[in-house]
Amino acid sequence: MFRARTSLHRLAATAPIDAASSTRSAATLRRSRMFSSKMTPGEREAAMREADAKMREYHLNRPPIELVKPKKSKWGNPRDDQTFIQAAIVVSFVTAFLITPLLGRKIATDEEFRKKYIPAWYDYTIERPESAWTREELHEQLVQVQRELHERAIRGDFEPEKLDKMRRHFGGVDPGDDPHGWGKLHPGVDDDEDIEDD
Repeated sequence: MFRARTSLHRLAATAPIDAASSTRSAATLRRSRMFSSKMTPGEREAAMREADAKMREYHLNRPPIELVKPKKSKWGNPRDDQTFIQAAIVVSFVTAFLITPLLGRKIATDEEFRKKYIPAWYDYTIERPESAWTREELHEQLVQVQRELHERAIRGDFEPEKLDKMRRHFGGVDPGDDPHGWGKLHPGVDDDEDIEDD
C-alpha cells in the first residue's frame, strides 16, 4: 500500500504542470486512495470484474460504424463545393461565348427584337444612310462613262503613243512644260525606261 502511494506521488510529480492534467492526476490520486482505504481485496476484485463486464458489453453491443459516422452528402466536402462553383462558372462562360455571335446577329438584323428587348441606352446601331444615287442614276452614269470611252476610242485617244503618255503623266499635264517632274505618275522612272516589269 505504501508502494502504491509513493508510485502515485511520483506519477503526479512527473506529470505535466498544466491545469487540466494536474486536476486529472489529483482526482486519480484521490480515487485510488479512496478505493485502497475503503475496499477489501475481494470488493476490489468484484468492482474490477464489474467494470470489465461493462466495458465488454459496450464493445460488443456498440452500433456499427456506418450508423455512428454521419453519411457524407454528395457535396459534403468544401472542395466539392469549389469544384461545383468552378464548373458552373466555366459552363456559363462557354454558353455566353457560344450565344454572343447569334445574339449579336439577331440584334443587328431584327429591328423588332432590338426595340422590344434592347434598352435605348445600349443600342449602338447606326441607321443605314440613304444612298446618294438610286440604282437608275448609277446605271445612267455607267452608261455615260462607257459612251465617252467609246467616243474617245473612235477619236484615237487610245493609240499606243498616247497610252504611253497616259501611263507616264497625269491627265492635263504637258510633259514639255513640267521641268520638275511633278506631273509624272512614276517620278523615278525615265522617259526611255519601261514602266511595267515583265
